[in-house]
Amino acid sequence: MALQTMKRYIVSHREGINGLKLQTEVPVPELRSPTDIRINIKYLSLNARDLQIVNNDYPAPHDVPQDCVPVSDGCGVVEAVGSEVTLFKVGDKVAPVFPQGHHYEEDLALRSLKRGLGGAIDGVAAEYFVCDQEEAVHIPSNFDCLQGSTLPVGFTTAWSSLYSHHPALQAGQTVLCLGTGGVSLCAAQIALSAGARVILTSSSQSKLDKVTKLLRDLVPDSAPNNAIQTIDYSKIDAWDVEARRLNGGTGVDFVIEIAGRATLARSIRSTKQGGLVAISGYMSDYKPIPDHLIQEDIAKVILYSAANVRGVFVCNREDFKTAVSALELGGVKPIIDKVFKFDDLKDAYRYMEEGRHIGKVCIEL
Repeated sequence: MALQTMKRYIVSHREGINGLKLQTEVPVPELRSPTDIRINIKYLSLNARDLQIVNNDYPAPHDVPQDCVPVSDGCGVVEAVGSEVTLFKVGDKVAPVFPQGHHYEEDLALRSLKRGLGGAIDGVAAEYFVCDQEEAVHIPSNFDCLQGSTLPVGFTTAWSSLYSHHPALQAGQTVLCLGTGGVSLCAAQIALSAGARVILTSSSQSKLDKVTKLLRDLVPDSAPNNAIQTIDYSKIDAWDVEARRLNGGTGVDFVIEIAGRATLARSIRSTKQGGLVAISGYMSDYKPIPDHLIQEDIAKVILYSAANVRGVFVCNREDFKTAVSALELGGVKPIIDKVFKFDDLKDAYRYMEEGRHIGKVCIEL
């Protein structure tokens, strides 16, 4: 007999991680239309956005509903299908699209942003999740549900940064990835599998050494020594100059910019004319920023660099499906730092807040 109730979390208040409240006797959601599917969620993965929402730091142009179910990224197995469903069958491994409704446009429309899982509408921190068949994708056939849970935000943001806009990544180019978090490492993996070079930055040489070792499998033995290079910015303050030096004295082709005000000017100066600085985060907002960085004239930096600087969100559903095919064929597997149990979701949030992770923080239901 099918389960009648399930566990889920809600955001009971937005004054910190303690606002996450576990509910244990919630009715399992019913299919709402003939084209709906019900997913038995197996794993979640966390993003900076999830932490920002519970800490009331999320600057989206919409309200976060009271008692919203948190978490944007999840993966599970199709458990029930409506009578008109044609895209999936019971037993398929799928990930819901974030945000729901972002199917074709190059840029994220406000109407889709207002359907962002775990912030604008209920997310996937629940044992079951119902959506229309158009709002989910198959995960790569060589992924399990743990690996699939990292796809909807991390990999799709990285894919959007490298392929969904102009310019698009080409083999032989260089991608500068700031930090060792989810989006940056996803971008590094995609770039290496496409025959591009990567430069990784961190304030921890230990993290850089670990990440380099993890990424080596994506580099052929015949590849040059500069396929993966690193910069420890705790020792090299002018890391923009160092990035150019490592790239043969010229600017890099792409920068995965996740930090915001504290790093943006240097990211731009690291980039060649016509290259792309893809801004997908502002993590430096949560640490003290020196005055000279805040006061820097970014308009002039952009003007005289002739680089492309743009905000980047997740790619649309069609690009998501393309990314799935590329990951499947390229042999890329997510870098997962730690997996928590569902009852320990608060601990997972706290672990991510500490910033000691490399890659993704995940939760098993």
